[in-house]
Amino acid sequence: MKDDFSLYNNGQPPARRKGWDDVELLDQAQAMGGALKALKDELHRHPELSFQERRTTALLQEKLTQLALELVDLGMETGVVALLRGGKPGGTVALRADIDAIAQQEAAHDGALSCVDGVMHGCGHDFHTAGLYGAASLLCQRRDTLPGSVVFLFQPAEEVTQGAQAMLDHGLLEKLPEKPRCLFGLHNRPELPAGTIAVMEGPVMAGKSHFTITLHGKSGHGGSPHKCTDVIVAGAAVVNALQTVVSRDMDPLDSLVCSVLSIHAGTPDNFVPDLLTMTGSIRFHQESAHQRARQRLEELTLGVAAAYGCTAEVAFHPGVPATVNGPELTLLARKAAVGLVGQDKVVSPRPDMGSEDFAVFGQQIPSFFYWLGSGVPGAKNPCWHNEHFRTDDSALPLAAALLARSAQLGLEAISLQGNS
Repeated sequence: MKDDFSLYNNGQPPARRKGWDDVELLDQAQAMGGALKALKDELHRHPELSFQERRTTALLQEKLTQLALELVDLGMETGVVALLRGGKPGGTVALRADIDAIAQQEAAHDGALSCVDGVMHGCGHDFHTAGLYGAASLLCQRRDTLPGSVVFLFQPAEEVTQGAQAMLDHGLLEKLPEKPRCLFGLHNRPELPAGTIAVMEGPVMAGKSHFTITLHGKSGHGGSPHKCTDVIVAGAAVVNALQTVVSRDMDPLDSLVCSVLSIHAGTPDNFVPDLLTMTGSIRFHQESAHQRARQRLEELTLGVAAAYGCTAEVAFHPGVPATVNGPELTLLARKAAVGLVGQDKVVSPRPDMGSEDFAVFGQQIPSFFYWLGSGVPGAKNPCWHNEHFRTDDSALPLAAALLARSAQLGLEAISLQGNS
């Protein structure tokens, strides 16, 4: 969905309004740094898997109620939606963070550690949650000056890329007083040092879909291969053939990953199995490349399987679209970022092939997604989903200020559109 923020100031973001000084906002966020770190550590010690975030949900409901925010009941067991009504009439913007953890055993270190065996915040969703809570606190301090309303989305189940759709399916947009005109979110980025902000136009993270391939052959004794149709040999050939989807069927300038991620076949050592199942994913930035990859994957699988005397079935399973930032909201986001950290700390790295179901909201609401530097400068910073993953929590106040400023600029833009 295209954003529609090109009407204000001949395409320029709104000028700063009195009472919204960047330095003052960041100073207030820095003053909250200890409280934000304490919240992040509390969440980190008690990680919860997708759609199981009950403790996290209860804690957030308590803290947001203390800010005098209205809680919007979606009828979901996990996740929180809170509404801040500004003191002046205007439109509605939304801010989003994800709250779930991953199934990973955390390696020992000298900071807050997970108390849950086999579960950790290995992607920084505790960091995002604390940052969004900080933004809510900052905006509540400015409630009377806000020209409109702000919705805070604490989304469950991002790791399984199902939480955003679940919130929409439970009537998120219908239960709000007004549909948000724009949405902002962020994700920590350990490859970028704390204090930097990535502002990127166009694709930021990949869309993805999943596939299942089933091969059928003829079972028999391992000593009589001529009497069997071996699905393992056929499966190996299919895997090799699928490597050409990217290397020979795609435009080299189109980013695409086609991966076989699991293979299941056979049990006893002396049997040739007659059934093999493999699963995998396709990741993409352009939908046209995705559709071409699906077509070639099916053609290659069926053709190779037949060449080896097997039959095959290919099933595709929907995932999430690509996360794409539009030009007008990118302009607004850049103004927010530069105002807080300066031009030299605003960067535009290459897109990532990981996926984010923030993009599902983006199909309904014009959206912008930041990357926020969370790496310790000069140190080795493990990537997401690594047992040694950590965030530099000195960046938490910047996360809060960036989201708060983005909401303010979004409301300003909506007000100017209304007056145009």
